[in-house]
Amino acid sequence: MHTSTPFLARAAEAAMTMGGDRYRLLHLDMPTRRLTFVDTGAPPAPGIFLHGNPRQAADRAWRADHDWQPAPESPPHLQLAWLLDDMSTWLADLSEIQVTVDGLDAPVPDWCDVLLRDGDTRLRARVQLANRNEPLDFPGMYLRDLFAEGRASDYVADESPHVVDLRTVL
Repeated sequence: MHTSTPFLARAAEAAMTMGGDRYRLLHLDMPTRRLTFVDTGAPPAPGIFLHGNPRQAADRAWRADHDWQPAPESPPHLQLAWLLDDMSTWLADLSEIQVTVDGLDAPVPDWCDVLLRDGDTRLRARVQLANRNEPLDFPGMYLRDLFAEGRASDYVADESPHVVDLRTVL
């Protein structure tokens, strides 16, 4: 197990729980183990899950043994919680290919940037959270494969060489 796995898994729990209580995760910093939330001022829409119902998915013990993947139409805080939870299981695999997860920035509810280092190069992998057409399928594995196969450069945004824009593919 990677040393940051428990923190990222707990951050996923916080994003899910606090998201349901009107708070949105703005920033996660792995080195300092800090989370920053903002009050959205309104409760989110109810979650919809591909497997199980919202009551089951709200139960942490149930989620530990079951796939609780949010449906594409689920609110952004659930997509973000799923992203963090899945990423926590892939940290060691990413580390093996010299990719480090430094944190996450979510300046708007619609998308977030996973803050990464590929060797010494700092990158932002941008992921769509709202208005999804497809489920957010195994983002940690997708990132591992993307970097291991050297395909990240295929998605570098025109406006910034440090943004790997995955909003249309992940």
